[in-house]
Amino acid sequence: MALTTFVILVITVLLLAYLVAALLYPEKF
Repeated sequence: MALTTFVILVITVLLLAYLVAALLYPEKF
């Protein structure tokens, strides 16, 4: 797997995790 593909995958997962956390705990954001 290419390094750029891995980086994009990690960034996507982090963004999704942040969005889920913001939806579950809106009072913290």
